[in-house]
Amino acid sequence: MNIYRTAIVIQDASNLSGIVYQFARDMKVICEEVRRNGGGTDAINHHPVCRLYAEQIAWLAGAGSCPNHRSYLRAHAECEKRAAELQPEPK
Repeated sequence: MNIYRTAIVIQDASNLSGIVYQFARDMKVICEEVRRNGGGTDAINHHPVCRLYAEQIAWLAGAGSCPNHRSYLRAHAECEKRAAELQPEPK
């Protein structure tokens, strides 16, 4: 599963419940990845995929955009980079 590509794709999504359910599934992968690399809660909370999900959830819920747009741009660029590095899933 390419959580990075999914995080980019959800930036155009409009179904809040679908986004939240997918975020929960992707959190399992994020936690495994971060812990495998020696990180903890802070690294999970600041993972670029989490940042992109948080932005879209906030926007759809009417909270507007998160105030630090630069962190969104950094997270988006990191997700693009990692999505390109990962091999596509076999069909």
